[in-house]
Amino acid sequence: MLELKDALGASLDMHVVLEDTFSLLLPLLEADCAALATTSPERGGKLDWVEKGLPKAFFGAYEKMAPYDFVLSAVQSNPGTVLRDSRMIDRRTLERNELYRWAHELGVPIEQVMAVMLPVGGGFQSGLSLYRDRRRPFTLRHQRLLQELTPAIANAVRNCWVSAKAARREKLLGAGARPSVLVRPSGRELERTAAATPLLDKWFPPAERVAGSLPRPLVEGLAQAKVARARGNARPWERKGAAADLKVKFLALSEPVDEPSWVVQLREVPHIPTLPAALVQDLTDCEREVAARVMRGWDNRLIADDLGKSPLTVRDQLKSICIKLRVPDRKKLMSFLWEASLDA
Repeated sequence: MLELKDALGASLDMHVVLEDTFSLLLPLLEADCAALATTSPERGGKLDWVEKGLPKAFFGAYEKMAPYDFVLSAVQSNPGTVLRDSRMIDRRTLERNELYRWAHELGVPIEQVMAVMLPVGGGFQSGLSLYRDRRRPFTLRHQRLLQELTPAIANAVRNCWVSAKAARREKLLGAGARPSVLVRPSGRELERTAAATPLLDKWFPPAERVAGSLPRPLVEGLAQAKVARARGNARPWERKGAAADLKVKFLALSEPVDEPSWVVQLREVPHIPTLPAALVQDLTDCEREVAARVMRGWDNRLIADDLGKSPLTVRDQLKSICIKLRVPDRKKLMSFLWEASLDA
């Protein structure tokens, strides 16, 4: 128990903490595998998992199996209380349960379960489940041991979450971050990066601006983003310009309140030039898209973000473009494309 409590406070990385904790917890409670699920307002109810002894496929199709998760509904009704499966479901019903049958098909029988909804608070939720692959129920002693450890586990998970949230906030709003504004769901401004001010002044006339708040069109965009996020089909807000467009992303950022605050990311995107058709006829459509953005001076990360690709994919396509156009590097490629464009 003392080793477990030391492991729980040894790091602020949840995966590191739980890897060490599970290694001690499983033999203590005579369990075969374990899983901890977490979610927060910014995740929109989607679960993140840290597991020990369970295959990735178990979580890959969890959303499909979620309606049959008898553990989740039981622990949500009894937060902070450790439950054995006899309190959650009777044996006959368990053996007819789709989640139970599916686990057996994966070769991971969950014959016995003990679980608890951790009292972490702040709009953040986390649940811990322990499983046995044999029909030997967890004892009252095991239940009491996990109940004694529950406050320490909840505290460790909470500390890891707060640390990760602070790191994400720093990434979104710290030095070197994209032009961004932190706002409440109403659009009231809390904080902004220095680079956001000139973009807001450039793209929104005085008639659209509101003191202490986002410009009116962005407040409307934020309201639409909240609805789209709930439906799982969020898209960037856009405003067209003569030489460039403004693209805006709305990202939910969990706070210890009922509603999340939002980070509004602003990005000015110059119009993509047209490449001479004769020059790029040997390129694929994807390579033409990359070449046009290289011509604009964009780096691989910006190109990847704009096209929905990985930076590695963009790097490989850039290599292919250089080979096909017989230029040695990115700098020469930019010059080559601009000269060809002017000649055309």
